[in-house]
Amino acid sequence: MSTTLRSPRRRQEPEDADQVIVQTDFGKGIVVRTRKSDGIKEIRLFTDGESITSSSSRAVGNRGEPNMLYTPKDYPSVPACVGDDVICQYGRGILKEISSDSTNYTIELSSWRLSGRSNVTCHVTTPPKVVRKHSLSEMDATERVSLAKSLKAQAANYFADKDYDSALNTYASAVDKVRNVQHDHTSTNEVRADLVVIMITCSNNAATCCIKLQKWEEASKFAKNALILLDALYGKRGMKIHTILNQEGIIDGKLFGEWRVKSYLVVARACMEQGEVGDAIVILKKARTMGMQFIQELNSSEQCSRKEEKSSLRSLTSQMKEIKRLLEEYTEKKKAAKKIEKKKAKVMAQALFGDGSRKEEKSSLRSLTSQMKEIKRLLEEYTEKKKAAKKIEKKKAKVMAQALFGDGKENSTPNDEIEMKDKKKFSEGKQPIVEDKSRENASDEHTNSNGGGTATTKKLPFVRKSSLKSKLKREYPPVQQSVSFSDQPPQVKEFERANDDEDESPWYSEHKEALIMLGIAGFSVVAFVGLRRALR
Repeated sequence: MSTTLRSPRRRQEPEDADQVIVQTDFGKGIVVRTRKSDGIKEIRLFTDGESITSSSSRAVGNRGEPNMLYTPKDYPSVPACVGDDVICQYGRGILKEISSDSTNYTIELSSWRLSGRSNVTCHVTTPPKVVRKHSLSEMDATERVSLAKSLKAQAANYFADKDYDSALNTYASAVDKVRNVQHDHTSTNEVRADLVVIMITCSNNAATCCIKLQKWEEASKFAKNALILLDALYGKRGMKIHTILNQEGIIDGKLFGEWRVKSYLVVARACMEQGEVGDAIVILKKARTMGMQFIQELNSSEQCSRKEEKSSLRSLTSQMKEIKRLLEEYTEKKKAAKKIEKKKAKVMAQALFGDGSRKEEKSSLRSLTSQMKEIKRLLEEYTEKKKAAKKIEKKKAKVMAQALFGDGKENSTPNDEIEMKDKKKFSEGKQPIVEDKSRENASDEHTNSNGGGTATTKKLPFVRKSSLKSKLKREYPPVQQSVSFSDQPPQVKEFERANDDEDESPWYSEHKEALIMLGIAGFSVVAFVGLRRALR
């Protein structure tokens, strides 16, 4: 059994950090890696139409594999142009200038920097080598900020030429380049400050481009992103980044006054165009309050003689005028919208409840009011007539009773006199006299003997009291005893009691239907007046 020994697979070496673009015998290519073991260079050849400076090291040929060239030969670099990434004996940088005779090259180095914002610029006579530009993932924070700055300058040119679509895309691209920056030990505070400024200014400028293009939703998003950054920076006032910005001339009046008011103006216009008039007015009032605050601070500042303070004060003053104009315009539009809504409601009410002119409504209201007054007057008049009729009936009944039964004085009987005496005694606190009618009948029988003639009083024999009582009970059964305190006949009292019962019934018992109709008429008037006021 034979065995085949295979050499272990060689570990692939990393790619070169700075990949030089060279001119080979087979065309232009990029040196992907240089082997340290044997010095062989792996060169990937460019295909037709492929960009040289921005090409990646992983482009492929027609069969899905890159066209590679393996050679130990050192091929020369392609000629350098202004703006290319180059490498020289001092490091990597960007070619800024080439002399007319191509003997002097000015390079701004990016591989190393001085403290602060000082860039290193070198002048060389040897032609530098052109290298591939770093992709976005390969860039550090400084390179990303530099790329965003160049895109911002390019977008400003587009905006000046009124090419708002290109300006919007370029500003948005600049924001995307620095959106997810990973800071490391090489990221200085100056780089962080530049990153904040680029994101705020590019977001506001992109929002302005959206306003020009009438893209209201996108404009509001860009402006709100700028406001989020400004609010976060406002919460860190006095710290390193805020201090650096103030030292470089970006004062609080510009940072938190001018830039923030600009964002609020964009959001207010977007809200207005989307029909949110109330929100737009609230935002404008908030921006006005903020702008006036920084204007007062700048006016009271002793350093207002500086150029930055004067420029920021002028900008804020013009923004306040714009806010005032927009507030007046939006307030008028809000009033007009309310009037339109009232008219729509009125038309709807007319469609539901009938069409009528204003004069007809007024005349109907006047007639209903006069009818209510007439109803009230008639009710009072009829009530007084009814009371007068009842008084007359009472008087008639009293006269009739007196004519039938006497006035109670001339035709008074002995019983009535006894009742009057009992009434007096009762008023004086004494017990009334209780009459026994059976005894009166018995005495009458004894006095009127022999069936007629003159009445003679017979003296009864002495009888014990107890036996007399028992005898009377046997001969004369007990009758009902009564006490009377009235000086009028019982018929008159019954008649008056019946009249009193009639008086206790309420006055409106005979006019229930009229009162119901009156209530319905009053409710209809109140409902009509309330509806009319609601529709105004």
